[in-house]
Amino acid sequence: MRILVYLLLLIGVQGALTRLLPASVSAPDLFLLTAVALAFRWRPLPALLAAYLIGLVQDVLSHASLLGLHAAAVAGGVLLVLGLRRFLASDGLLQTIVSVTTATVGQWIAFLILTYWLRNDLVTVTTLSTVLPAALVGTLVLAPMVERFATWAFGPRGSVEEGLA
Repeated sequence: MRILVYLLLLIGVQGALTRLLPASVSAPDLFLLTAVALAFRWRPLPALLAAYLIGLVQDVLSHASLLGLHAAAVAGGVLLVLGLRRFLASDGLLQTIVSVTTATVGQWIAFLILTYWLRNDLVTVTTLSTVLPAALVGTLVLAPMVERFATWAFGPRGSVEEGLA
């Protein structure tokens, strides 16, 4: 029941932030933060599959013209976090900054690769210079709050050794 409430709040808050913020400011990516939270709680394969499904839900809800773009991007961000998590502590400010920044960079690398492969102009230099910094800062600001809600919904994080064993 807690997971369902969490997901409904996630969808509601993400939609509200997208509508309430000015068009020039990118909304924080709460779907990516949820996927990162699961990456620190679950084993790598289920976490990666969950990240893909979370991104797919984001694509369906946003009426994206390229279905699967966010799914692959969120999975790409979580893939980098999964590779990095053995070097990070279980919690703390530095861990939050590094994991969210790594996930955001991985997400945008996946966006770049996919838009190049599809010959689409979705990600341009202007997009990278305006949208990416705003999205990163907003996502970093909301990361501690999303982590608390994720702990409430999914339980506490395990140790690094438990997650990789």
